[in-house]
Amino acid sequence: MNFSAASDLTTSTDHAFHNFFVKLETITPGEAKAGGAGLQIWYGIHETPFGMALIATTIRGICNLHFLEEVAEREPPMLLHQMWEKAELILDLGKTKGICDRIFPPASIQSQEPLTVVVKGTNFQIQVWKALLKLPFGTTISYQTLAASIQKPTAARAVGSAIGKNPIGYLIPCHRVIRESGELGGYRWGLNRKAALLAWEASKRAQA
Repeated sequence: MNFSAASDLTTSTDHAFHNFFVKLETITPGEAKAGGAGLQIWYGIHETPFGMALIATTIRGICNLHFLEEVAEREPPMLLHQMWEKAELILDLGKTKGICDRIFPPASIQSQEPLTVVVKGTNFQIQVWKALLKLPFGTTISYQTLAASIQKPTAARAVGSAIGKNPIGYLIPCHRVIRESGELGGYRWGLNRKAALLAWEASKRAQA
């Protein structure tokens, strides 16, 4: 997949846009056990500078941002049902297009309300995802250093597993975690996309 359009995401004056405030909320154990019963999820597929993406939201906030390969674009309900098996899924491109436009790229950050994301995961996974939200735009961190930052210095492998379960790509910036050697490591949405994200962020940071 060609991500050449990524370099045109914003002007140089907007290099710090991704440091907007993302508020992370978690569902309760009872809600998790219910599998999304009684929950409405609005979803849509939209073009972004880093490929097509499935964006899904609830009344509480964004619950999924999943980059898609062409073969998967016809199957967003299946992806959502893997996490929210009993939720009511509603295709609503108008609702999700507004979210997409805020993210890729957003308007002036200073004038925006925080973006709320709603996640379902283990306590450890949520701890890792919260740590990811603290990573500055245009920087990278190793799995080992991230593990140490959450007081789990020997849990680099478990941290990597939690990163691989991140349900909200880009907003929870798991693409900023690499190996100590400098190699990219893994990325659930493809190493080419991870490289494109990091290269774009680095170029914007350099223009600051």
